[in-house]
Amino acid sequence: MTIPWISDGPGMAEVAAACASAPWIALDTESNSMHAYTERVCLVQINAGGRMFVLDPIALGAAAFAALKAPLEDPAITVWLHGGEYDAAVMRRDFGIQMRGVFDSQQAASMLGWERTGYGSVVERILGIQLAKDFAQYDWAIRPIDPMALAYAIDDVRHLPEVAQQLQQLVAEADLVEETAIACRAVEDATWGGGFDPGGFYRVKGARDLGKPCLPVLAALWTWRDGIAREIDKPPGRVINNETLLALVRKPIVTWAQLKHLGVKNSVLTPHGESLLACLREANAHPPELPPPVKHREVEPIEEEREKRMKDWRRAESEKRAVPMQAVLPAKALEYLKRYGAGDLTQVPQLGPKRIALYGDKLRELAR
Repeated sequence: MTIPWISDGPGMAEVAAACASAPWIALDTESNSMHAYTERVCLVQINAGGRMFVLDPIALGAAAFAALKAPLEDPAITVWLHGGEYDAAVMRRDFGIQMRGVFDSQQAASMLGWERTGYGSVVERILGIQLAKDFAQYDWAIRPIDPMALAYAIDDVRHLPEVAQQLQQLVAEADLVEETAIACRAVEDATWGGGFDPGGFYRVKGARDLGKPCLPVLAALWTWRDGIAREIDKPPGRVINNETLLALVRKPIVTWAQLKHLGVKNSVLTPHGESLLACLREANAHPPELPPPVKHREVEPIEEEREKRMKDWRRAESEKRAVPMQAVLPAKALEYLKRYGAGDLTQVPQLGPKRIALYGDKLRELAR
């Protein structure tokens, strides 16, 4: 079966019409985040009530996706996703589409207590089909796309409707419909957290163990690496990885041989070696002023007591009902109750009427 490749306005009009008249839409996206500094959605796969399409955003341009805004934002049309936080975030970021009516099959599998909730595992468990895993790191900006990679991408929406519908039934039988719906609303509202953070070096594993003279050098290298990555359009970690950054600040580096010995690749050394050495010299001679680290809110003793009581109760209730702990009390709800107490349970995020009816009195007691 040949799946239409959509790269122009008339094709997009056909997709929009199919989506508008479909009872459900299965959707997946492929991006080039592992291959470019500024990532973008490079492929959108759609199964609209059984009609499949592959959309080429590179050829279409972002404006063309306005045709899909109405059906994808219509809560009356179910949008099947799997692990859809990223899909929801980038559809909004790149195309201004806030998807509604989402049923996320990974959220459903997790709510049912399944240990393996990846798409391949769920498809195999429900349909007995083993999916290829060969293209998980493929560069989806390449044109033309490898036919095998395209088949891999299409499989993400070929099987998703049947998988999601069966999970929907299993969730209903387990009496977890409302809990799953709340989790799916959180997927709809997921946001993209990318972009350069000047203070991101504080989160590099091992950075906090560096001596005070080394941290400004790491900060300078962090900014230098981002500039080079932007210039050559590569993810920063593919210019120099974090382990190598740490190695470069632990002792004075003055030669190319030292850079190479510590893991800087020739592809970076040849065009940028002198710039890197200059950055190290300047940072050691004139340490830059550090951006302030993010200050974490100090947790009050009463919050710690509430948290312990609620976690202990949640674990016991989870075992008693034989459901995952998030079915009893989601992490965001617990965090809110821990901090603010249970004065108005309708304001607690991701709690919902069913949990209030089941556990309202107990939560008020625990969060006192």
